[in-house]
Amino acid sequence: MGRWYLGGSPGADVDPFHYDYEVVRKGGLIFAGLAFVVGLLIILSKRLRCGGKRKHRPGADEEL
Repeated sequence: MGRWYLGGSPGADVDPFHYDYEVVRKGGLIFAGLAFVVGLLIILSKRLRCGGKRKHRPGADEEL
């Protein structure tokens, strides 16, 4: 008496803090890899887009 059970049959010992560390580790590595790639894409996109610091000529838009 006085035991709490989470799901399953009341006769089974259920440990709510049991983790499958292999799955957690693989998920963490996948997340870290994706975050790394997204970070590189952001850095490279800013570098490529801002490339040559083009000078804006005043009045160029008015010629159209």
